[in-house]
Amino acid sequence: MAVPAIAYKAGQLAWQNRPRISISSQVTSTILAVGAAAGVFLGIKAVVKNFKQGIRENQALTEGNPAAFATQLKMAFENDNYFGWGTDEAAVFAVLEAIPTSSVMNKVQRAYRDLYGRNLAADLKDELSSEEFATALQIINSKP
Repeated sequence: MAVPAIAYKAGQLAWQNRPRISISSQVTSTILAVGAAAGVFLGIKAVVKNFKQGIRENQALTEGNPAAFATQLKMAFENDNYFGWGTDEAAVFAVLEAIPTSSVMNKVQRAYRDLYGRNLAADLKDELSSEEFATALQIINSKP
């Protein structure tokens, strides 16, 4: 019984004699200020993103608007038959051909990013085969 008591006492002494780490109040205040600033920044960023997305969603209801084209492309990616599997390639090509100019195409890409938080070109590459993707790029690059 003497050994555990000695070990307990040694552990208690080691705990009492451990090196103390002290942080000054200035460092603590700085850490709290940086954390609060980061929180405010991320909050404002989320509010702006939601605001832009709301505007784009309202614009998507207008025929011929870049947001409408972006929404049509996303819908073509998500549903092509009864079961909702795969991509409706014909619809993708029809939407791409309906976009009149390269400047409108750039606006469609920005609207797609604002609405879905993804890159349109990357989604085209993921959703289409390599031959279909090459055809889509030809359609996009042929815009005046």
